[in-house]
Amino acid sequence: MQSPIAPASAATPATPLWRGQLCLAVCIFLTCLVGIVSRPVGYLSIFWLANAVMLGLLLRHPRWGASPLTWLYALAAFMAADLLTGSTWQKAVGLNTANVAGVLAGWLYLARQPPQVLRLRHQRSVLHLLAGCTIAALGCTLVGGPAGAYLLGMPLWDSMAMWMSTEFYTFILVTPLFLSAPRGWVWRWRKHDDDALAAQQGRTHRLLPLAALLVSEAMTFAIGGPGSLGFSMPAMVWCAMAYGVFPTTVLNLLLYSWKTASVALGAFAFTPEHLQDVMSLRYGMALLSLAPLAVACAYALRLQALNRLGHAVNHDYLTGLLSRRALIERGNRLLERLSQEGTSVAVIMLDLDHFKQINDRHGHAQGDAVLRQFATLALQHVRPQDLMGRMGGEEFALILPHVTQAQAVEVGQRLRQQLSAHRFALPCGGELQVTLSAGVHQVPRPGTGDRLELLLSKADAALYEAKSSGREQVRCYAQPGISY
Repeated sequence: MQSPIAPASAATPATPLWRGQLCLAVCIFLTCLVGIVSRPVGYLSIFWLANAVMLGLLLRHPRWGASPLTWLYALAAFMAADLLTGSTWQKAVGLNTANVAGVLAGWLYLARQPPQVLRLRHQRSVLHLLAGCTIAALGCTLVGGPAGAYLLGMPLWDSMAMWMSTEFYTFILVTPLFLSAPRGWVWRWRKHDDDALAAQQGRTHRLLPLAALLVSEAMTFAIGGPGSLGFSMPAMVWCAMAYGVFPTTVLNLLLYSWKTASVALGAFAFTPEHLQDVMSLRYGMALLSLAPLAVACAYALRLQALNRLGHAVNHDYLTGLLSRRALIERGNRLLERLSQEGTSVAVIMLDLDHFKQINDRHGHAQGDAVLRQFATLALQHVRPQDLMGRMGGEEFALILPHVTQAQAVEVGQRLRQQLSAHRFALPCGGELQVTLSAGVHQVPRPGTGDRLELLLSKADAALYEAKSSGREQVRCYAQPGISY
């Protein structure tokens, strides 16, 4: 039986900074082209993603933002997109300086927040996100408003109002997507803490919140009116609780982009005709999107707290192994399954020899260190399907499904040999050697009446035989006279 734990590989070297800067510049260039294509002739873009994408990438990769060259490359990418689509140098410099200035302002605020805040894993994450996006939008507005008024011939107030509402709207919807996205490539993403509740539900139940969202959107179009924009809020809150933070950010972006497009195309009975109406609509939808995001963050924190509480209840505080109660509960469930399958199981009781002398001679702190290190060493010989727990003091138990008696003895021998060869460093200098004794009991096919407590008592009897016969050996219950 081989250890499931592979040797630690060498640390992956960090990606060269120039590659990150190139990636950022390419993303800015492409998103700028999208914004320019959607821009009405002679006006600012109605949905400008580039600034929010840049801010999100810089927050995900702090090393990029710390380099002044990154900001120069970003400005060059902004200007290249404008110049290649027919803009003048004057417009390219004026408008894109505002873009970089706004991102810089938001980055200076958000980059100083703790990692838990930026990962949307803090109770005040949404408040800090709102503040950071507001600062970023203001930065764009203070520079871009006057520039837009001068270069495009717009009234100063109109230019600043358009900059502020557009930037605030996109920052609020897009930035959380980058902050909450799992690490790595999309096809490597796995379920994370946010999905813990959803993973416990059936496939059908997981689709119900999404179905409710679709129904609420259908009601929006059926009833119409300004108030209909809020019809989807209860369904979005349900989605936030069911799916977690990152899926909520995706749904927010899709939902409110859809609403914006629908309003612009006249799908509702009302259509904003004045700048003030457009601003009100954008601010309203951006702030509405924060409600389900706040619920998702709070629910994720609740799940994390419950997981930590469950771990504390089910695991030994010192070694991190299963507690006695948790080991017996899970072990009995495992025995029931093995009984139905008709497969074998082995139980090993482990006891560190003369452990009381370690506490008496070197102190309880050293004894605790020995227990922790032994647990780490023992886990190298434990498969994912095995169960290991601390029964109390220096006594441990190991449950091995699907093994023969010879294989169980081999595991006990490896644990004994590895511990005997290991040296525990003492704080005052010198080394300490510790040995162990083990008792093994194997059942070819557990019966329906077999309980883990009975198997443990037989393995404990074999352990007693090993200790009374001189310690540092492995004994089997069925063969009490034979040592290994």
